[in-house]
Amino acid sequence: MLANRSFHGVLHPPPPHFTRSNSYTHSLSSSFSPRSETTPLLPPSLSTGPSNKRRSSLFCIQAQSEPSESTSDAAALYTQPFSAKIPVGDRHSSSGKKGKEEMSSTVGQVIRCKAAVAWEAGKPLVIEEVEVAPPQKMEVRLKILFTSLCHTDVYFWEAKGQNPLFPRILGHEAGGIVESVGEGVTELAPGDHVLPVFTGECKECAHCKSEVSNMCELLRINTDRGVMIHDGKSRFSINGQPIYHFVGTSTFSEYTVVHVGCVVKINPLAPLDKVCILSCGISTGFGATVNVAKPTKGSTVAVFGLGAVGLAAAEGARVSGASRIIGVDFHANKLQRAKQFGVTEFVNPKDYTKPVQEVIAEMTEGGVDRSIECTGHIDAMISAFECVHDGWGVAVLVGVPHKDAVFKTHPINFLNERTLKGTFFGNYKPRSDIPAVVEKYMNKELELEKFITHQVPFSEINKAFDYLLKGESIRCIIRMEH
Repeated sequence: MLANRSFHGVLHPPPPHFTRSNSYTHSLSSSFSPRSETTPLLPPSLSTGPSNKRRSSLFCIQAQSEPSESTSDAAALYTQPFSAKIPVGDRHSSSGKKGKEEMSSTVGQVIRCKAAVAWEAGKPLVIEEVEVAPPQKMEVRLKILFTSLCHTDVYFWEAKGQNPLFPRILGHEAGGIVESVGEGVTELAPGDHVLPVFTGECKECAHCKSEVSNMCELLRINTDRGVMIHDGKSRFSINGQPIYHFVGTSTFSEYTVVHVGCVVKINPLAPLDKVCILSCGISTGFGATVNVAKPTKGSTVAVFGLGAVGLAAAEGARVSGASRIIGVDFHANKLQRAKQFGVTEFVNPKDYTKPVQEVIAEMTEGGVDRSIECTGHIDAMISAFECVHDGWGVAVLVGVPHKDAVFKTHPINFLNERTLKGTFFGNYKPRSDIPAVVEKYMNKELELEKFITHQVPFSEINKAFDYLLKGESIRCIIRMEH
């Protein structure tokens, strides 16, 4: 997936009547199913790191990058050690004094704790006692206080479409506290409040030094890797048997070890049971809108797929001042919930005999100003692109399609100055940008509570899977029981 790349025609546009050619287009059909956000963050074929140069397209188009928004001052604030130390565990755990004593006694030692282990594909997770080794060079060991369940966890738990890797500790949205740090770690210290993130920022590679990319060469997501980068070994074990990591985070454990480049230091006053959901889906959808689509005040926006990522994209449109936000989904019962996130109109493709892009174009006198696709279904991607207005419309692809999917549209749609972009993690650089997103929440510029529909104790983590599979939850917070 390309981050923040623009594709648009630079030739003189042909006559308008060529803009939508159904002979070159898949109409939105029943294959655009309720699996709206069960696709992985990246399919294995695209997640093998910088060595993967695989690209495919139906026609040649010129890529050009656009600068991303400048980093907020708040981001710089949390890259330095805090002058005032907040007691470990603060209001979310035991007393600060006791917490610090416990942490000081575990530094450099193997920690035995509880973790929810996935032993087999699709089988309920089992709470086990695991051993968590001390952090090695450029690693951090975290005490997880809150974690949440994302569709990506479910996708890999079900082992759909990738190499099964079990036993494994899943989980990648979480908030916690630094317990100890390994050799070479200077930006973090025990007691710091942090968010682990599935993709990283080494701050040394060409991508990290670029102002427009967040695709770190060293730490970009690798869904097949089940070990640490430093030595190719797992930090988890049960009676000597290694237990695999998941996307470098494995937050379904009371303690986990993460590369320092995937750990975001945040304001210690931010409630971890709320901001933990910024580790993945909410930032992905919100950032896709505010950082990549960039709708202006009064503009029209279409959002395809109203799961957690799609609702976060709608929230981004609402915050940006969009006058109309059109939600597109097969499930009409999502409309009432979507209204909380700014959705003003709802389109169910099943209610029409014509392609949904034509329906939206008629509703908006030629097309929406911006569209954000959050399903990963190729038909929805095509519709999201073809429903934007010629001359200035911008479509942003967020969902990850099947590895064999092919995007088909007539080149005329580009020559008529429609723009197609792709994005990864909302174009946020994790360590540099996410602290500022946390500050948006702290300043009441971003609402997170409405994304949280359920809470369960860690011992009942399988209930979170049930809620998500039944379509009842947006985000379920899983409370650790230290």
